[in-house]
Amino acid sequence: MTPVIIEVRCNLHSDSPQWKEINSMRLEVGYPGRGGETIWKNIAWLHDSVLPAGKSIAHALWDQATTGLVLIFDFLAVLKTDQQEPEESYRFRKHIVTTKGRLRTTKSGVLQGSYHDEHFTFTPRYLNPKN
Repeated sequence: MTPVIIEVRCNLHSDSPQWKEINSMRLEVGYPGRGGETIWKNIAWLHDSVLPAGKSIAHALWDQATTGLVLIFDFLAVLKTDQQEPEESYRFRKHIVTTKGRLRTTKSGVLQGSYHDEHFTFTPRYLNPKN
């Protein structure tokens, strides 16, 4: 079964003025667990085309020096109850730590296809049910 892949990019450049107020941004992607609860994942594969073999994992954490990180979250597909269609109710929550040390948490609704906001771009690739 093909996994569900969600690629995440930071939308802030290292010289973006928002970094004057942001110390770091941490991200979690939530996926449907058995029984309907959301399970949160904050570790992903580091997308790096120069790695000769293997993969590196990384915490989903961005700061001014690491804005170029592209992370790949992968999940085993979860099929909807009593159906052969894959569940597509993935979510995210971001935790922004300000330069004053305050934590601001934002939680999304269900990701419906590609999504972007001022901080991140999400590009999901869902399971092809014919595979």
